[in-house]
Amino acid sequence: MRLTVRGIYSTALIKLLIEKGFEIVNPTRSQMERFGIAERGEPDLEIIDSQLDRNCIEARGLPEALEQVLGCLRKTFADLIILKLNASENFAQARIGFPNEAKLKLDELRSEVAYTVPYHHYCRAGGEGLSSMVSIAEDLVESGVVPAEEMSKKFEEQVSRLAPRLRSMVRIIHVKPDGRRIVLGPGRVVWRGEGRARIMRRITGFGVYDGLGVEKSPGDYAITEVSRFQPWMKTSYYSVSGELKGRYYNVSTPISLYSDHVHYFDLEVDVVVKPNSEPEIIDAEPLEKAIRENRISEELREKALRIAEEIAAKQP
Repeated sequence: MRLTVRGIYSTALIKLLIEKGFEIVNPTRSQMERFGIAERGEPDLEIIDSQLDRNCIEARGLPEALEQVLGCLRKTFADLIILKLNASENFAQARIGFPNEAKLKLDELRSEVAYTVPYHHYCRAGGEGLSSMVSIAEDLVESGVVPAEEMSKKFEEQVSRLAPRLRSMVRIIHVKPDGRRIVLGPGRVVWRGEGRARIMRRITGFGVYDGLGVEKSPGDYAITEVSRFQPWMKTSYYSVSGELKGRYYNVSTPISLYSDHVHYFDLEVDVVVKPNSEPEIIDAEPLEKAIRENRISEELREKALRIAEEIAAKQP
């Protein structure tokens, strides 16, 4: 099968796909230099960055080619998420999400081809500013200005401290396995540490808090606690007078924490704790549906359920 690959994941993906027997056509100049390829022609499948989310790629072309590529990616990345898949007789397309464990594997693949800073793809997905920082750091090493070992150490230290500023406004981007992209906030950062933050959101409407079944009122507020690479986040809901209304633990892929937003892929199953009540695991059926639709792997499903059970037992 002949593929054209572009975007922030292209070097790592080409390394993997060539090893699996795919042919790369219409390479960019850097791809020609790195892989020694120069073939031109009509691809069976095109892979590009998703315009909706830098944590995803889009693949489109012949159904057979897409099926083979998806099979290769599923075998390589246990946490891969197929957010969208449409196919007809002659054309198919998919949106494919790369959670953080997949990004680390992509880093390893890329490092076999060129110098790669720690958390290369994590930073590339975080926005133009971080992406430019990656390019500058790698260019300095490749041009011989800074030794690779020194740059890797400094870059890893910078990423470990990456978190939104105190009192800054951030969004929480919550991507469902069916492809829905839900943006919460903005919320204000009321506390921060290295790779951690607490975000406060004011509640303005009436209704009921999902999962908790507790009344929602204007003046309530929510405190969400997030930690980089932690596979869950906790939101505590309070009344205007500060009375706890309940806690909601959202199980997800390991969280990405940037200066202006939080990003994760939701794994459907959650844990709720009402005041004076035992914790309850909810929404297991949507997780099973994601398995039936072949959006996530059995390994990822088992991990999500295990995390939910640990949260219910410990209530961290």
